[in-house]
Amino acid sequence: MLFPVSMKGFLFLCAVFIFLQQTYAQPTLPTAYDSLKAQLASKPDTVQIANYQNFAEEMLRKGRVGDSQTALTEALSIAEKRQDERQISKVYESFGRLEIDQGNFAQALNHFQKALDYLKDSPALNQRILILLRIGQTYFLANDLKQAENYYRQAWQLARQNNRAVLMADAYSELANLEDTRKNSRKALAYNAQAIAIYQANGEDYTAALFNRAIEYKNAGLYAESERIYRQCLKHAEEQKDEYLKGYVYVNLPNTLLLLNRPDEAEKYAQLALKWSENGPERLKLREEIFDILTRIYEKRGQDRQALAYYRQKTMYRDSVLNADKARQLIMAESRYQAREKESQIQKLDEENTQKAQQLGWLSAGLVVLVGLTGLLFWQYRTIRRTNARLTESNRVISESHQKISEQSKQLKTLLQELNHRVKNNLAIVSSLLRLQSKRLEDEGAVQAVRAGQQRVEAMALIHQRLYMTDNVSAINIKEYITDLFDGLLLAYGFDKANFDRELIIEQEELDVDLSVLLGLILNEILTNAFKYAYEHVSRPFLRIRLAADYSNEPNVVRPRLTLEVQDNGLGLDLQRWERPNSSFGKRLITSLSEQAGGQLEVSNRNGTYYRLVIPPLYRTGSEAA
Repeated sequence: MLFPVSMKGFLFLCAVFIFLQQTYAQPTLPTAYDSLKAQLASKPDTVQIANYQNFAEEMLRKGRVGDSQTALTEALSIAEKRQDERQISKVYESFGRLEIDQGNFAQALNHFQKALDYLKDSPALNQRILILLRIGQTYFLANDLKQAENYYRQAWQLARQNNRAVLMADAYSELANLEDTRKNSRKALAYNAQAIAIYQANGEDYTAALFNRAIEYKNAGLYAESERIYRQCLKHAEEQKDEYLKGYVYVNLPNTLLLLNRPDEAEKYAQLALKWSENGPERLKLREEIFDILTRIYEKRGQDRQALAYYRQKTMYRDSVLNADKARQLIMAESRYQAREKESQIQKLDEENTQKAQQLGWLSAGLVVLVGLTGLLFWQYRTIRRTNARLTESNRVISESHQKISEQSKQLKTLLQELNHRVKNNLAIVSSLLRLQSKRLEDEGAVQAVRAGQQRVEAMALIHQRLYMTDNVSAINIKEYITDLFDGLLLAYGFDKANFDRELIIEQEELDVDLSVLLGLILNEILTNAFKYAYEHVSRPFLRIRLAADYSNEPNVVRPRLTLEVQDNGLGLDLQRWERPNSSFGKRLITSLSEQAGGQLEVSNRNGTYYRLVIPPLYRTGSEAA
């Protein structure tokens, strides 16, 4: 069964996958590529290919990407010499998994597609189905759910046509994870049930699918069913003495218990998870998640001091995870650089050897034909050597300059990410202080004012959080930001998603940071007003947000003309009161921010309150356009 890709279930199954890889690897693997090559020199080609692939996976786990790439390149060379299309396909699949591990999804898809092309006329149906699932998983990781579903269904169709029941179950499991990500719980549970039924009918282990089912029940709001499945997994883990499964149940079960309003039991399992995580896989990430659970438990109890202490622990481990990821990326980048340098040196030596061989050949022929050609050949040899020396020096200078520029660019990016990280943390502390202060106030007006300030701070903090978690430090995904802002305010004002209709139409995927901050604060004010006042007598609330982009054919356009529309189905707005100069602070803030964005704001009643903000396009300056 392929390991699925889904939230916390993914962490558990990744651990199992790594364990299985280690179990079935060769009993003795050389620690360096050169010693491996010497050891395999007399082995059959198929044995060499398999050992190079095992070695590549071992090096990848150790962060030695260069050695992994070199081993796979050698395996591909042997398979191509044999013209063994099935082996070539397997090597390209290994290349794809290597690129996924480094987050290079486009390159991974390219390798998987090559692997699939080599199997077009091959009877290796199982391998073709597995590659289709790999492609689907890659699109899933890249957040292209439509393409992921397309390849999952291709794999399912091929497995069904050829009676590959277990592979059909794998496809169902992947579709379940995909629908769960789409928040389509009904489909997710249906696919998961089909996968489990097939695994059971074929005597396959279905514990992983069962574990994912518990998560899907929780996401569907079926908390009692989720708890029942978790406890079934826990019983199985205890019977089989499976510490991995037991540990991940400890980590995930408290989320369900907390939703069942049983914080004491949730804390019990969270403490067990904390103890298990001391020696568990992904220690830093697990402890960050566990401390997040403990924070929510104590917030639910109203013990803010302890909740804040656990929140700080969570923040500390989150920072440690980020630092560990950065260190790993640096190691991988260094490994790639060393691999490229090694390949370049080998290529250069081959070129020099070829040139020398040609020169010696001409020299021998010249000695036989005419001794007089010796001088000419010697002169030519010296000329080539001098040219090569000059080229080598030039290449060295260019390489050093390029390396310095790259290092400076990385340093600047790291500094900007760290700055955004610190800004986000400071805003989070301010938000926490405002929340604690609001709980001490008795005047309802003061409480509302402090909470409004807290929400504005959180709206800005959300932007800085997105900036330090991505490589792009100059723009954010405005679609994801608006979705998160809407969901956060919906939850804060006690609305149920199931009884609330919303329509989000975001045509502009990314926006620069400055405009994103302004739009975020404007939306925060408009949505807050809607949630507080608009739906008092509305049985089925509705809210529509549309951010339209007018992509004209005008030259030198940096950012298109944007139109932000927000409409609810509430009682509407008192427009005369709105037009008064000394109206509410929220209205003045919306107007001021709209002017800062350079936009024109219109407010009217259309079966509810309707806001329309038009922001003109942004053009390149004269020097930039040139």
